[in-house]
Amino acid sequence: MQRQSMIGHFGCTRWVFNRYLSEADDCYKQTGKTMRCNDFIVRLVKLKEEYPWLKDVNSQSLQMAARNADRAFVNFFEKRTKHPRFKSKHSSRQSFHCPQNCKVLFPEIGTKGHIVLPKIGPIKAILHRRFNGTIKTVTVVREASGKYYVSVLVDDAQPEVVPDTIDFERTAGIDAGIKTAFTVVSQSGTEKIDNPTFLKKHSEQLKKQQKRLARCLRIVNVKENEKGEKVKEVTVSKRYEKVRKELARTHERIRHSRKNWIDQITHRLVNDSQVTTYVIEDLNLKGMVKNHHLARAVSDVGIGNFYRTLRYKLKAVGKNLIVAGRWYPSSKRCPECGAKKESLTLKERDWRCTQCGHEHDRDEAAARNLRHWVKLSESDKHRYGRNGRALEEEAIPF
Repeated sequence: MQRQSMIGHFGCTRWVFNRYLSEADDCYKQTGKTMRCNDFIVRLVKLKEEYPWLKDVNSQSLQMAARNADRAFVNFFEKRTKHPRFKSKHSSRQSFHCPQNCKVLFPEIGTKGHIVLPKIGPIKAILHRRFNGTIKTVTVVREASGKYYVSVLVDDAQPEVVPDTIDFERTAGIDAGIKTAFTVVSQSGTEKIDNPTFLKKHSEQLKKQQKRLARCLRIVNVKENEKGEKVKEVTVSKRYEKVRKELARTHERIRHSRKNWIDQITHRLVNDSQVTTYVIEDLNLKGMVKNHHLARAVSDVGIGNFYRTLRYKLKAVGKNLIVAGRWYPSSKRCPECGAKKESLTLKERDWRCTQCGHEHDRDEAAARNLRHWVKLSESDKHRYGRNGRALEEEAIPF
């Protein structure tokens, strides 16, 4: 019963999200102005009379779906994302939000934990840790494997930690790579973190499961609905659904293994008492993934997730994370004399400086240069900003 209720929440919130996108597009085409989110939320009462099945779902979840669609349009107009797309019921990931009237009942001795959601009731849950504070939002997610996950946003009423002052002696540079996932250079030395290649280790298993899935029955029929629009109807066999879930569980295992590895690495870096500031490079990850020779290897490292996890963990303990300019030549610049080697290719992992004669490991030299970023003047940092290449290419001594 609870499973069917959650499926109903997925469908109704998805319908409200798509309805908002459709009406917002029509409003902009006709008037040239964006639709107000509050006006749509007020009209939800009339929509419930027209579509009675919306009454079976928590009203706050429906309002949250409209606000999420409005936020998607705001991000689009501010040029942070592409135009929002309609959600599909065939999507492998479904979710809905409950912003109010949610409770988390932690387990006592001999009992199980529960999460209480409006219109659904108490649901048995495996709770990983206890927390104190006010529950703000509960997000329920159903993954492609069929498992349900709940994310609880809590306000602990704790003030933000004041960040430490930036000191070069207590600064470390982090260079991201592929074979060597991360190279960390600090005052105490150099540490190289190898790439565990979770996706590569499961590649043979994924190939077998994908071949089995391709042999299963899947029929796609195109029909016209009442409005004259073409709609796809997909019919799959029971074996297709079984193999699809096996494939989804394999991808889920890879994703969780990578996340656990990133959590362990970032936890160790954040708790290093000798470092209060980390410097990373501003990588064009979207552009790197478009390279078909590097896309799988770059995605397997999880550089974006590593940066995001490191950022919020450092902020929680009052440490600093600095992003160096995108056009800062960290790999091509000699960390000893500051000379730049223009002809350095991606295959060269070791190179010698033509001016001072020092031999450098490519990743270690990049991490050392990133560490020296904090010593550059503001004008030099501006030259290697996000929007353009450096205006001058002379050597900058360290």
